[in-house]
Amino acid sequence: MASEEASGSPRRSRREPEGRAPRQDKYSVLLPTYNERENLPLIVWLLVKSFAESGINYEIIIIDDGSPDGTRDVAEQLEKIYGSDKILLRPREKKLGLGTAYIHGMKHATGNYIIIMDADLSHHEAEGG
Repeated sequence: MASEEASGSPRRSRREPEGRAPRQDKYSVLLPTYNERENLPLIVWLLVKSFAESGINYEIIIIDDGSPDGTRDVAEQLEKIYGSDKILLRPREKKLGLGTAYIHGMKHATGNYIIIMDADLSHHEAEGG
């Protein structure tokens, strides 16, 4: 308190460079998929709706492992609908496993928070993973 009064300016709670506004948080949702063409539009819509209502900056990274059911085609359509700044398709050629899908997604994430979810609707979007 004494240093506040002496300097005449309030103390900062976080270390921010002088003259710069604090960075806005961004959430990266990693969404590995395999044969999720029916669930994918719903989970993406629920996530987009939740983030938009909360005013949260986000990106949804879809990591498809070569689904034979057309999941990648659905993901490409969602990328067109919501924009490539919000929906990022980062596919892999074949099924390589859930753990490596999350690692692959993390390499492409630009958010300062990462949420990992399944596309099979086993996580509620409001819980954030």
